[in-house]
Amino acid sequence: MDKIYDEYYFKIFNWAIKKTNNKEDAEDLTNSVFLAIFEYFNKNIDVKKIDNLIWKIAYNIWCTKAKKYIKEKNNEPYDEQNTISYIDNVLDKVVYKEIVNNLDKIGLTNNEYLSFKLYYLEDLSIKEISNKLNSSESNVKYYLYNARKKVRERYDG
Repeated sequence: MDKIYDEYYFKIFNWAIKKTNNKEDAEDLTNSVFLAIFEYFNKNIDVKKIDNLIWKIAYNIWCTKAKKYIKEKNNEPYDEQNTISYIDNVLDKVVYKEIVNNLDKIGLTNNEYLSFKLYYLEDLSIKEISNKLNSSESNVKYYLYNARKKVRERYDG
């Protein structure tokens, strides 16, 4: 256990800093991750790829904390039984909000930019965006598709 802690503490802490943008929250996230890791290893389950397991646990802890934070921010009761797809959608929105600050470097068209911004920053529906842009819903979906594709190309490559 000490070896895992020594090897992964700073990796997970740095990852947590990037996720939370706050030292105290990063420490809390890191501690939660290691607590979950140690609980998992106490079950004496055979693990073939420790690295994959550790990062999966870290991701799941982050999803849970992000979901709880967003629900608290929106004054909604926290329900642990919500699906992972909801968490992924919330995390996608958090990531896209961070990316929006760099949209000018990605080369989006005006409609792609506006659709992306309205959808991810203002949480408007496709229908609401189509009304604002005087465009069809299918065009807005196309703009969002292209914008996401350009964002992925920029950040994956």
